[in-house]
Amino acid sequence: MTLDDTPTAAETPAASARRRSALVALGAVLVVVLGGAVFAATRPAPLPAPKPDIPLDAWAPYWALDDSLPEFEQRVGSLRDISPFWFNATGVATIEIDRNARDEGIEQFMAIADKAGANVVPSIVDALPAGEMAAILADPATRAVHVDAIVEFAASDDFAGIDIDYEQFAFADGRSTWAVTRPNWVAFITELGAALRAEGRTLTVSIPPVYDAGQTAASGFWVYDYGAIAPHVDRIRIMAYDFSVVNPGPIAPLEFVERSILGAIAATGQPDKLVLGLAAYGRNWPVGESGLCPASELQGRTSVTARSVDELIALRGATPIAVPETGEWTFDYDLEVTDGTTTCVQGRRVHYVDGDGVRLRMDLARAYQLNGVSLWALGFEDDAVWDQILPTVTSENP
Repeated sequence: MTLDDTPTAAETPAASARRRSALVALGAVLVVVLGGAVFAATRPAPLPAPKPDIPLDAWAPYWALDDSLPEFEQRVGSLRDISPFWFNATGVATIEIDRNARDEGIEQFMAIADKAGANVVPSIVDALPAGEMAAILADPATRAVHVDAIVEFAASDDFAGIDIDYEQFAFADGRSTWAVTRPNWVAFITELGAALRAEGRTLTVSIPPVYDAGQTAASGFWVYDYGAIAPHVDRIRIMAYDFSVVNPGPIAPLEFVERSILGAIAATGQPDKLVLGLAAYGRNWPVGESGLCPASELQGRTSVTARSVDELIALRGATPIAVPETGEWTFDYDLEVTDGTTTCVQGRRVHYVDGDGVRLRMDLARAYQLNGVSLWALGFEDDAVWDQILPTVTSENP
């Protein structure tokens, strides 16, 4: 995904509480029962949540749980699939919770999801060094072990499905590897899809965009072979964001988003399999310095979210400017940098997507009759984003 981005407990009488896997390893599964029964029992039953007019999924990264948890019980009913974003593939048969994830936040989140009967579709991230997952998938024997580990992981908590988010092929392995990796990836998705469906579970993949059905330098991330995997998955989430990362620029400009949609449709012929990823964040880049700066105190690229950006604007006295062509906002400000002896001014530039921008991208998903949208991410959004996701909801008609 994006954005700069083994506890134990005895089983309680609340046997229906969702358990989470701490480890899957060659037939050995360590399962933790979430202790959320007291938390859930002390809260009043929420009102039925409204549904948007296009299916809404969302990723839930562990680092945003402090922001997403207070409203999750209110929002969970509006979601089709919810993807906890804290599980890492760390070996051929090993799936682990990210060591930076906070246990109590995870437990509360899963308790709320369980109480709501939500479709929990955990994301599994390729957390291996460059080339290692490609090597696992290249060998039919190790690929089969990896498929079995994921299927066992899904069964251990009776998850509704799995979201595969293997980005190392695209961003670490190098384009020279894509021709070899591409058919092995298709074989993996084919085998995993069949195994999950045999148990009544879904398979989603979250992958970067393609711009046509080809395999050229202009085709986008063709290593993922949208067309070949489409029959074997339930949904493909298009990561139509991160347009600008290294240098200042828009996050998910509308032209790029539409190009990503058209490319995915061209590659699959199946808009009913496609889900558009929605950015609800921004980035904050350094754009120059005035004076002699203490290098140890200079800020590099940082991130903002739709939830946090207004506070930054107020703090810096900035004036946001709408950019209709991209469907985003931008602003500049000066940051004084000092180590107590030397002081300088660093210029900063921010680009971000707000609630109106989320609506514009949802409009594209509607226009091309996609299978839904997926918010990146819970905890990044604010009330203005939800006002656009659920525009007909009022206090009189919740």
